[in-house]
Amino acid sequence: MRTYLIDADKNEVIVDLTRTKKHSSELVEFEYSTIEDNKITNRQIIFVRRLAGQYFVSKDNKSWKKIPRQDLPKKMLNVDRVFDVYRGYKPSGLAGGNEGELITQMPGKIVKISVKEGDEVKKGQTLVIIEAMKMENEIKCGMDGFVKSIHVNVGDALDQGVLMMEVEA
Repeated sequence: MRTYLIDADKNEVIVDLTRTKKHSSELVEFEYSTIEDNKITNRQIIFVRRLAGQYFVSKDNKSWKKIPRQDLPKKMLNVDRVFDVYRGYKPSGLAGGNEGELITQMPGKIVKISVKEGDEVKKGQTLVIIEAMKMENEIKCGMDGFVKSIHVNVGDALDQGVLMMEVEA
């Protein structure tokens, strides 16, 4: 699953969970990469083990460190920057297009379009669902407004950077 970390200046770090392997009911292996400026900056494998209701993490599957149970955060602090966290999607307006444009961030197939032209939409409302990397990703609206135009259909296979929909304030 792709996670976007975006700061107030719209600088972003992308984290891709590229592989999950379940070794047993207590042990799961995760492989992920971080991407900055379209280049992989870090690739890592971590192991997470659950024992007696507690969680432990390891980078080598030998030495373990206890971690607290994690709730999914909406913000993350990294040294001197605060990031907003978006899982599986990046709201429109943060993709290099205008705020009312929904542009694909990765290749995928349109599974569902939840609105039609002329519909009133609210910020955070799911507009389109795209299947990418065998996962369904909700594309959410970045502003309140009306659907101006829809440029895709259910079943369309899209490349990265395709304008799917326009929303007008």
